[in-house]
Amino acid sequence: MAIAGRILPHEHLQIDLSAQKGPNNVIGRVEEPDVIDDLRKAKEHGLAAVVDLSAPGWGRDPVALRRISEQTGIAVVCATGFYWDPFPDIVIKGSVEELREAMIAEITEGIGSTGVRCGVIKVGTARGEPGDMETRLFSAAAGAARATGAAVITHTSSPDQAAWHVQMLDRAGVDLKRVVISHMGAVSDVSELAPISRSGVTLGIDKVSFPKGPTNVQLADLVRDACAHGLQRQLILSSDVARKTFLHRYGGRSYSTVFADFVPMLRERGLSQTMIETMLCENPSRLLELAAPVGAT
Repeated sequence: MAIAGRILPHEHLQIDLSAQKGPNNVIGRVEEPDVIDDLRKAKEHGLAAVVDLSAPGWGRDPVALRRISEQTGIAVVCATGFYWDPFPDIVIKGSVEELREAMIAEITEGIGSTGVRCGVIKVGTARGEPGDMETRLFSAAAGAARATGAAVITHTSSPDQAAWHVQMLDRAGVDLKRVVISHMGAVSDVSELAPISRSGVTLGIDKVSFPKGPTNVQLADLVRDACAHGLQRQLILSSDVARKTFLHRYGGRSYSTVFADFVPMLRERGLSQTMIETMLCENPSRLLELAAPVGAT
């Protein structure tokens, strides 16, 4: 699916983190009208598609995503995969094969009876050393990616986990050009991106206007420096809207912030419009096209 227009490849239109982080960490049915309004505002900036990376058990609602897409005219891509804190029973007890087949089914057949098929695979690691469950989960995600051609988007809890993510997926035979390592804006310097970028993965600068972590000034400087190192074809930009307080109704910058707030900062730093559109359009669109499954003829 080639998408013409700007894409936010790391967002949440429906999510529920309340069990872990409190009642404000929700975007649900009550907030759906606000999500629709905010997406319509972002559409004025050229937004054509959004990737919703909420996992099962974390408020993923494929039927709501379909409604939101229909009412805004914006393509919404749903994710399969599993997430930590806590891991669902299938990750705790299931084999690599069971996890892989569950992901493949959601991509090729759809989520339950909804008819909504997933377009990307989302997995991640909590803080600390990855263990057996994470190893099985990444192995399963790699198998699902190879079988379906879907891209893998990983969550890092700290940038030093990126090397493990890359190593696990590379060993499992995944085309690393179809992998996004998220939250790499948390590095302290562009030099930390170099060894990861050499693997060919895409780097997520995906917490624009996020209230915790690097400021937009720091992120814009990082993107400028990364582009100076020739990495513009390996960067994606997004804002990881993950709680209702990020929406306009509650005073947040919402889904428009990359375009309204961050892009002007990149222009101020001398980035060309071509470079900017590469990160906003070309790079995520390339990842969202399903590649030929490994072994397909």
